[in-house]
Amino acid sequence: MTAAKPTSISELKQFIVATGLRLPEQQERVARLALAHPEIVAFGTAHSLADRCMVSPSTVVRVANALGFESFKEFRQFFRQHVRAVAGTA
Repeated sequence: MTAAKPTSISELKQFIVATGLRLPEQQERVARLALAHPEIVAFGTAHSLADRCMVSPSTVVRVANALGFESFKEFRQFFRQHVRAVAGTA
């Protein structure tokens, strides 16, 4: 069973709470940074995000997958859309 992909950061947070998603410590670090600073994901690479969180790039990809995204590219696109939406209303 797969849930519909979130369309906003708010929906993504609700998904995490609703499913009781538990991530290993390193993956949780990545997820927390992504939610707190979406611009870092939107304009970064898996490698730059990994460096920032002191984890491997594969850990970043695993977080994207755990949150329901097919790839890091799709994960980054989600955050880019969020940043654009916020910038458009500012």
